[in-house]
Amino acid sequence: MSEKKNKRDVMLDILYKKGVGYQTEEIVEEYASEDKGGELLKRKITIKNVPPDVAALKAYLDISKQNGEFDNLTDSELKKEKVRLLKLLKKLEDKNEISKT
Repeated sequence: MSEKKNKRDVMLDILYKKGVGYQTEEIVEEYASEDKGGELLKRKITIKNVPPDVAALKAYLDISKQNGEFDNLTDSELKKEKVRLLKLLKKLEDKNEISKT
């Protein structure tokens, strides 16, 4: 059902994700030496918050603008979109700061 995405769409998805921030899991596993059977001794899963990246968001907007996504917006609509994105970034930055503590 899902269409295969072209490289440009994949790049836009990655830039958007980096621009707004995301969470990722880091898994660290410790195994016994081979002479002791090589079995799993410890597994530690850590959730890491990657904060929003304004440069990635700017690149996303620049590239998506080339697709005409923002070409038909008026100046006031562009200002509203800017305010919305800045609020979203602030909210995500605050969320990431809270989760660090």
